[in-house]
Amino acid sequence: MKKLTPIAAALAATLSLAAFHVSADNNASNTNTNAIAASSTLASSNLEALSSEQLVAATSRTLVDASDIAQVSAEAAEQLKQQLVNAKDGETITIPAGRYANLGVVEITANDVTVKAEEAGTVLLTGLVQLVTQGDDITLDSLVFTEGGPAERFGGVRLEGMRNTLQNSTFYYFNEDYAYEPDERRSEYPRYLWVSLWGKDGKVVNNRFEGKHKRGTLIGIQKNIDDKADNHLIAENIFYSQKKNRYNELDIKEAIRYNGNSWEAIRIGDSKSSQWPSRTQFINNLLVDSDGERELISVKSGENLIAGNTIFESASMISLRHGKGNIVENNVVLGNLKQDTGGIRIYDENHIVRNNYFMGLRGAGGQIAGNADVRGGVVINTGIINVKDGEVLDQSVKGKELNKQWTPKNVSVANNTMVDVEFGMVHGNQGHRVSLFDNSSVDTIFTGDKISFNDNVVFNLDEALQSLRADPQAALTSPSYSNEVYYGSTHGFYSLPKGILAEKPSYKMVNGFYQFEGVGADVSKLKVLSADEIGPDYRVKTSLKADNS
Repeated sequence: MKKLTPIAAALAATLSLAAFHVSADNNASNTNTNAIAASSTLASSNLEALSSEQLVAATSRTLVDASDIAQVSAEAAEQLKQQLVNAKDGETITIPAGRYANLGVVEITANDVTVKAEEAGTVLLTGLVQLVTQGDDITLDSLVFTEGGPAERFGGVRLEGMRNTLQNSTFYYFNEDYAYEPDERRSEYPRYLWVSLWGKDGKVVNNRFEGKHKRGTLIGIQKNIDDKADNHLIAENIFYSQKKNRYNELDIKEAIRYNGNSWEAIRIGDSKSSQWPSRTQFINNLLVDSDGERELISVKSGENLIAGNTIFESASMISLRHGKGNIVENNVVLGNLKQDTGGIRIYDENHIVRNNYFMGLRGAGGQIAGNADVRGGVVINTGIINVKDGEVLDQSVKGKELNKQWTPKNVSVANNTMVDVEFGMVHGNQGHRVSLFDNSSVDTIFTGDKISFNDNVVFNLDEALQSLRADPQAALTSPSYSNEVYYGSTHGFYSLPKGILAEKPSYKMVNGFYQFEGVGADVSKLKVLSADEIGPDYRVKTSLKADNS
C-alpha cells in the first residue's frame, strides 16, 4: 500500500473527485481547449488515489482482439503499397482487416487522399514501414503500427506537405526490426522517431502511443529555419510507458550523457530554428508513466501553446529549452510521489506560465546528480549569457551557439498551484557543461532577469519539503513578487522579499483540487484526462510481449 503524505492522510477520508468541468480560457490564443465531459471512471476517485492503469485503461472503448487478425500475403501487401503510391487526387483508400508486413517507405504524392481501416484498429502495419505524406490534405485514419519499427529514422509516419493528418491510430511497442547498436565513432545509439512533422498545419489527434523503449523522440516537429510558423496541432493523444535504458543504452559510461538524451515525448523545433515561431499547439493530451529523460515536452521554438494536458507519474518535465514567447497554462501534473517527477523548467525569454497545477512531485533524492537537474514545480534555470545587458546566443559565436543555455528573462509566472512538492519554486544556481559531448564546465553563469511571480501558491505540510529553493549567492536580477504564498520551509533567503507570504492559506476542495482563496490556479479551468475521453475510439488487445520490460 502506498504511504500517504500528511496531506493525503488528513484528507483521504473526505476527498472525492466529482465530475470534472473545464473551460480552459486561452486569452492569448484562438485555440479552444475547452474540456471534454468527465468520465465516470474518475468521478468517484480522489486525485491521490488515481493510478496509471485507471487513466489509460480505456474500458469504454471498443475492444479489438489482434489475435483474430490474419496475416495477409506478400502479394496483398505489395498491392496495398502500390495503391498508396499511385493514389489519385481525392481518392479514399479503405484497407480491409489484416496484418500488412514490411511495406517499407511508402510515399503518397496525391492530394486530398484518405487512407483508413475498413474497421478501426483492424489494420496492423507490421515489420519495417514508413508512410510519407508528400501531397496536401492527406488523412491517415485508424491504423495500428506494431510488431515492427520505422523503415527510416524519422518515423513510421512522416507528415510532409500541407494540412496532413494522423488520427485515431495506435503505435504499440513499435521498437523492432531496425538496426539498433552503438556506432563506432562515439558509441552513440541511433535515434528513431515514431512520427515527424515537416510541413505546415499538420494534425496529430486522438492517437495512442504506447511502449516507446528505444532512443529517439516520439514526435518531432522539424521546424524550418525561417519566420513561417508551422501551426501544427497535437491534441487529445495518449502517451504511455516511454522508457529509456531497456536495451542497456546507459551502460557505456563515456557515452551516458548523449545516449541519455533524445527520449522526449515531443520536441517542437530544435536549437538552430529556435528563434523563429512554430506556433504549434500541444493541448489536451494525456502523458502517463513516461520516463524517457528530463524533457518530456521539449519546446525549442517560439510562440507555442502547451495547455490542458494531464501528466501523471512521469519522471520528467515540461521544458522551455529554447525559443521565446511560449505559453504554458492549465496543465495538471500529478507526480503521485514518484521519484524524479517535476513541473516546468524555463530558459529564454518572454514566456507566460500560468494556472498550472502540480501535486505530489518528488524532484530529487539520490536519482539526480547535481542541482542542475533539480525538478521542482517551476524552475528558473541559469544561463550562459548576460541577458540583463542585452547579450544573446549566436550560432556564429563559438561557445555561445544556439544550442547553449539562454538565460531566462521577462518571464511571467502567475496563478500556479503546488501542493506536496519536494521543491516548489526553484531559483536555479546551476552550472553548465560546454556541450553534450564536452563535460568541462562553463566558466561564468548568469541568473534569470526580470522574472515576475504573481499569485502563486506552494502548500507543503511536510517540513522536509521545500516550498522555495534559492541560493543567496546566485540571486535573480530584478525579480518582482506580488501576492506569493509559500507555506512550508524556504531556503536561500535571509528574509523573504516583499510580496511573499509564508502564512497558511485558506482553501476548499473543488472536484478533488485545492482551490486556494485569492491565490493559485483557478481550478475550474483544470481537468484530469483519461483514455475514456481522448485517444482512439477503440483499444487493441494483443499478445505481443512488451520488449525488454
